[in-house]
Amino acid sequence: MDDAVRDPVPQAATAGEYVASLREVRRRSGLTYRELARQASAAGHWLPPSTLATMLGRTTLPRERTVVALLAACGTPAAEAERWLETRRDLEARLGEQGRGDNDAARTPAGPSTTATANIRPSVGSVPQRPEAPWPARRWLRLALLAVLGVLTVGAAGALRPLAPPTADGSPTAGCPEVLRQGMYGPCVLNLQQHLVADGLTVPVDGWFGPDTTSRVMVFQAFGALPVSGTADERLFDELAGDRKVPASWSEDRIGKHLRRTFPEDPAGAVQVARCLSGLDPYRVEVGEDGTRRWGLFQFSDMEVSRFGVDRQTALDAAWNIRTAREVWSRTGDFSHWNCAA
Repeated sequence: MDDAVRDPVPQAATAGEYVASLREVRRRSGLTYRELARQASAAGHWLPPSTLATMLGRTTLPRERTVVALLAACGTPAAEAERWLETRRDLEARLGEQGRGDNDAARTPAGPSTTATANIRPSVGSVPQRPEAPWPARRWLRLALLAVLGVLTVGAAGALRPLAPPTADGSPTAGCPEVLRQGMYGPCVLNLQQHLVADGLTVPVDGWFGPDTTSRVMVFQAFGALPVSGTADERLFDELAGDRKVPASWSEDRIGKHLRRTFPEDPAGAVQVARCLSGLDPYRVEVGEDGTRRWGLFQFSDMEVSRFGVDRQTALDAAWNIRTAREVWSRTGDFSHWNCAA
């Protein structure tokens, strides 16, 4: 096959086109992110699935070592990989020149010397500066407001740790803390929330690691057979970037119908209690001040889940949760087991 047809990279005029060509290479490989990570490791490169997913999901110029790792994982011949790198370096140089030109235009007053200055090219040995990836102004304002809110609400619990902004290659995970946890805010948390939504979990995508984000992280960990910590580390991001999806939860309508069938003696009471406890959200996980957790529609505690002999994934199953609530209800004939101001 002709190189021009087989390899579109030399025609890439922008960073976005370059990344799109990399996505095509990954698609042609037929490998999952996890398989590519293993292939890269076997070739002596480090390429976590989360890093790969982030790189291919953006339109900014990726780091050279990440490109090399991906091409090696896809089995790209050395000569062809070198053409990819040459194209990347050309793009990087053009972006650097454009950034300097914009800055010069903003600083230099119009006059006879402007044209001469604009025609001066950098020396061959100079290293062009990368333009910083812009972060949307409104999003930064939003995150700033969240930061103020966090200082006001967290108080004595400790100072919030500000997260690093996106790096030059646009990857929001590069430069982030190794572990994200409740109380943090910023683009790193925003990236986590976007991954959770992509994997089937509803959560506010606002850059704030609050109770809702903690709950959804625990749900994903439970379904992925990971340690249920409620914090996000590299292993969690690797799983989020993989092929695993959380099963779709039951709708409120389906939950209501199932509750009414299961509790014919008091159908309205069953719906009322479940709504009070969990908002009819089968994936609701609440964490108490003492660290204990409650799971699912009827918010069974860790101790109860253990006593019933099931795992956390089962506890989040709407059918199991309702059936078990019926067993508890049958001992007393009412909902006195649950303390909820409905």
